[in-house]
Amino acid sequence: MNSADLRYPQQTLMADYLRATAGVVLCGAPLLLLDVNRWLAAFLLAGFALFALFLVRTALRHRTRFVLGPDTLCADGPAGTLVEWNRLDRLKLSYFSTKRDRSDGWMQLSVGSTGGRLIKVDSALEGFHDIVERAAQAAEATGAPLSDATRANLRSMGIVVVGQEEPV
Repeated sequence: MNSADLRYPQQTLMADYLRATAGVVLCGAPLLLLDVNRWLAAFLLAGFALFALFLVRTALRHRTRFVLGPDTLCADGPAGTLVEWNRLDRLKLSYFSTKRDRSDGWMQLSVGSTGGRLIKVDSALEGFHDIVERAAQAAEATGAPLSDATRANLRSMGIVVVGQEEPV
C-alpha cells in the first residue's frame, strides 16, 4: 500500500469559513455597536466565542493534511500527531444524525496508539473510507476493543472486524 495525502475539500472548508465568519460578525457587531443589556451581551458573547472557536477549528483543518500509510496515519499540521497501526489501542466510529429519522448525518473516526494523542477525522475528509478500513484492519490485528456502536457503524460502511462480529 502506498501512502496517500488526504485533505478536507476546499468547498467544505469555504462553507465552514463562511458560516464561522457570519456567526462572529452577527454576534460580535451588536456587542461593539449597540448598548445591550448584560443578559443579551452574555448570550451574544457566548455565540461569538463558539463561532470564533469554529473559525479556529476550520483554519486548523485547512492547514492539516493527513498522510495514510501502510504503517501509520499522520496528521501533518499545526496540531499534528501520528498513529502507528501496529500499536493501535483506541478506535471509535461515531455517527451524528442531522435528521430525526437518522437518514442524514456524518461520521467521525477517532484513533489512537499507545503513548500518542488521538487523531479525529470526519466523513467530509477525502479518503475517509480508506482510513476507516485501515483502522479496522489495525484494530483486528491489535485486538483493540470496539464498542457496540462502533461495530454497528463499521457494519453500516460494509466493514467487519474479525473477532468483533455481533453475537448470533
